[in-house]
Amino acid sequence: MAAILVIVGSTAAGILSPRPADAADTSSGSVHGFGDASVYGAPAGTSLRSPIVGIVPTPDSKGYWLVAADGGVFTQGDAGFYGSEGGSGVLTPLVGMASTPDGRGYWITGDRGNVYNFGDATSEGGIDAVPQAPVVGIAATPTGFGYWLVSADGGIFTQGNATFHGSMGGTHLAAPVVGMASTPDGQGYWLVAADGGVFTFGDATFHGSMGGTHLAAPVVGMASTPDGQGYWLVAADGGVFSFGDATFHGSTGGTPPDASTPVAAMAATTGGAGYWLTTTDKSLPPPARVPSVLAQCNLPGATPAVEPGTIMLACADGNAYLDHLRWSSWTTTSATATGMYTHNTCTPNCAGGTFVSTPTTVRLSYPVQTRDGKEFGSVSYTTTSSSGKSSSLMEVAPTSPG
Repeated sequence: MAAILVIVGSTAAGILSPRPADAADTSSGSVHGFGDASVYGAPAGTSLRSPIVGIVPTPDSKGYWLVAADGGVFTQGDAGFYGSEGGSGVLTPLVGMASTPDGRGYWITGDRGNVYNFGDATSEGGIDAVPQAPVVGIAATPTGFGYWLVSADGGIFTQGNATFHGSMGGTHLAAPVVGMASTPDGQGYWLVAADGGVFTFGDATFHGSMGGTHLAAPVVGMASTPDGQGYWLVAADGGVFSFGDATFHGSTGGTPPDASTPVAAMAATTGGAGYWLTTTDKSLPPPARVPSVLAQCNLPGATPAVEPGTIMLACADGNAYLDHLRWSSWTTTSATATGMYTHNTCTPNCAGGTFVSTPTTVRLSYPVQTRDGKEFGSVSYTTTSSSGKSSSLMEVAPTSPG
């Protein structure tokens, strides 16, 4: 997220256009406004305990809420304060926010799918089990009686009257999903990945994407136009990409924020004639080392690896391992993949046994500090037999000495 994005404009639809000479960039602290998006202020970064992770406008676009990773809510303009999780000691980071249609309430979600409601936002619940990949966003239905949650692997979770129209869950992605937006009637939604790839479901129309285009900074969010016939994508340095009937009103791509306070989210005005970008304001901590896992641990000189193709489960004799692994998510706290579970039947004995393979889903978790850095200390995998019976196992993952 710390890379700098500088893109030369193009007349092609969907590519970041040159900034017009009269494009106004009004700003106050973490918030930048373009087009008819007025800036009503922002908290001082020095007073924040956690970085800003989202921005949500009021129905008349005369204010907005900002939400921080610790659940703190900051109101600007005509946005009302209805409560927050700030200071409550929530252990999981908060990642997104959505408001009710009348602007008299809102929901905040954490990366485990834990959802908190305030004001007239109804309690629809969160995700019962810990999702395989972290939740990264939330979008409310037009009626305000439900919402969708999206996870980094493209999985969609519905609550209340939110309808499931499909997902990218279980599909190998080139980059993790970072956000979503719903269509005006709630009968579809878009997902956007960090590489700018856009995925459509239900009545959401594909208008283009940045997938396959080299970006110097990852995409971090999106917003749709009022009629659903277009959308904007925003990158961590504030570069804005417009598609369909979404009009480019300016960006901070030419003068990106400090690398330690990247753009975290965007929101469009009610009429679609402008948008806000918000940075984290508070500096992000230095990047943590990505946890690795020991692959082929029974081989001399084997070293920990990131997204390995094989993970040995029986290091002593090699009679059980996970292989042909395809990773759909890899973060600092967990990782998920699909592949094969291969093991020796040891019938009549291990020397004369047969190796058999079964499709499996794999989850790594519990990063621990070793002499070689952080490594995942737990591996769980679920297999399904030919009869359709599923079984799940969890093991201590082989790690380097502490």
